[in-house]
Amino acid sequence: MGFERILRRLLEYGVLAPSIYNSQPWKFSIDSKRGIIGVYADKERVMAKPKRGDLYMSLGACVEYIVLAGPALGYEIQETLLPGGDQKGPAALLMIKPLAEAMPETLFATLLTRQTHAGKYLEGSVKEIHLDRLKAITPFSPAEKIYLLTEDAGRQTLIQLLHNLSHEGSGFEWLVEEEERWIRPLTNPLDGLSLEHLGLPLSTRIRFVCLKPFFHGSEIREVARQALLRQGHRIEAPAFLLMTTRNPTPRGYFNAGRWYARLALTLTDMEMACQSLHLPIAMASQRGRLNAFFQTPDSEEPVLLMRFGQPEKKIWPKTSRRPIDQCFLKAGEP
Repeated sequence: MGFERILRRLLEYGVLAPSIYNSQPWKFSIDSKRGIIGVYADKERVMAKPKRGDLYMSLGACVEYIVLAGPALGYEIQETLLPGGDQKGPAALLMIKPLAEAMPETLFATLLTRQTHAGKYLEGSVKEIHLDRLKAITPFSPAEKIYLLTEDAGRQTLIQLLHNLSHEGSGFEWLVEEEERWIRPLTNPLDGLSLEHLGLPLSTRIRFVCLKPFFHGSEIREVARQALLRQGHRIEAPAFLLMTTRNPTPRGYFNAGRWYARLALTLTDMEMACQSLHLPIAMASQRGRLNAFFQTPDSEEPVLLMRFGQPEKKIWPKTSRRPIDQCFLKAGEP
């Protein structure tokens, strides 16, 4: 058996990482004798177009979850990142090295409790002490930066911009189709987006619940369109964060994903929650408007926009995950 038990334990934490649409675009291999996990991209579980960094950001977050879990289980994780780049090889190789004693990372306890929150946030719940702690989290490369927005006038202007972008984006059929692809009619899916997580108006939810037994494709399509519109409506929050990179490559996105994982987990540790607003990032032709708003150089590509604060209601549905046995490479796969 070798290290098989501990490798599987580590993967149970890795699959808890955030991913766009809860798509979980990862596959794994394990070498139980040498204690190595291979992390691979499952490119069938990400957006087909345009080419973006969501895939590698998700893989980076997954790796970071494993890295944070290792010391608590008595192992240091030695990483070899992106040895295969865009090829068919692994995106990362993780080798475990036994520690003299278990030494839990500060954020280890938050791995099981981090949640995405699509509801309301308490106004004024983000203080300077919270922002200082976020700013103190070191990025994984100097190419990535974050920009924070808390002042009222700026937030209202951003919300108006996001409102306009959501109406434009909901008219892009490829975006609607991608959203539709991940909406699950079941109440407890193993992947994708459940209705509880979309933050839709009660009238839309009731309509969906009443018609879902018929599995009407047109109804799910309309829910998908409403979900895109939702990213520009009722998204008031005490703070917003934009992450950019000057290295728009798999490695740059990978580093951004690892940093995003630490930021989200730190918010959880401070009893905060966050929601990633992927629509403005997905609309590549509109990213310049985000750059202009946050006054970032054109050489920096926006890779993450999220709102955060203390949830008005601290109880929200958990996101389900596929069991790790469904995430292993199949025989014959590279």
